[in-house]
Amino acid sequence: MARNKFPVHTTLSSDAVKILERYEKELGAKNLVLEKALMSLDSSKFKSKIDTNNIDKAIKRINTGVAGLDDMLEGGVPEGFSVVVTGPPGTGKTTLCMQFLMEGVRNDEKCLFFSFEERIQQLIQHFMRFGWDIGKHIDDGYLEIFGMSPLSFEEIGEIIDAYKPKRIVFDSLNMVTDPSEFRKSLSWRTLHKQLKAKNITSFLITEKEHGIETKSYDTYDFLGDGIIFLDQIQANEVEPNLTPVMAVRKMRATRVDTSPQPFRFTDKGISKYRTVNLTASKLQERMNMHHSASSHEPGY
Repeated sequence: MARNKFPVHTTLSSDAVKILERYEKELGAKNLVLEKALMSLDSSKFKSKIDTNNIDKAIKRINTGVAGLDDMLEGGVPEGFSVVVTGPPGTGKTTLCMQFLMEGVRNDEKCLFFSFEERIQQLIQHFMRFGWDIGKHIDDGYLEIFGMSPLSFEEIGEIIDAYKPKRIVFDSLNMVTDPSEFRKSLSWRTLHKQLKAKNITSFLITEKEHGIETKSYDTYDFLGDGIIFLDQIQANEVEPNLTPVMAVRKMRATRVDTSPQPFRFTDKGISKYRTVNLTASKLQERMNMHHSASSHEPGY
């Protein structure tokens, strides 16, 4: 009687069959053959090469909803990125992030907002200032807001699994973890891995004690795929009012101009200036002058 060429399983790949046949000749006993063959198959995956031809070279970008900012980012933030939105208090970080979520809602994307320091009533009032119909978006199932959130990162992960959002905002990380311990946290690394695996674009708000002219970074900054810094600076000696500015300090896979760009608060949120009367170069010159003067102050 003819011997079956595929004694174990007829649906095995040709590579698997070759391995089985080779070890069957060497070892004879079926249990030893299977054990050795399976070990070989398991180790072979470490030798495989990445097929770069099958990787999509086009980067899908997500609109931020902030007029002018997308122009600074080749059309938007790369999908699935974690972007740190940082700066001193009161510079518009929460407003920018809310706009980011509202843009998602307009595109029928589910969005989550986790605040660790504001009550939900305050957050909704903040949203409503700019004419955003939060109640409707929540009722329609496109937005969920968690205010003064006592949730752990593990519980947040469970919410993400159930809700399946495309955009998330965390406000702010300083309230829930110390920067020096943040990246070492197993619970955060697990959550961050989940965000990446699900291709969720997230904005992570953090607080800075220094202004944009100071070149200093913390652990949160190194974590992010991108950094957007918001601040207010005095544009000239004559004008006493401070000018809101934003600078894209970092954005992977994107050509960026890191110089500060002036923006304004409107009744519909944040909008980057498109006028030429206050250019980025003038702001950069002003910042350099301020930084130079500070660095030459005598230390007492």
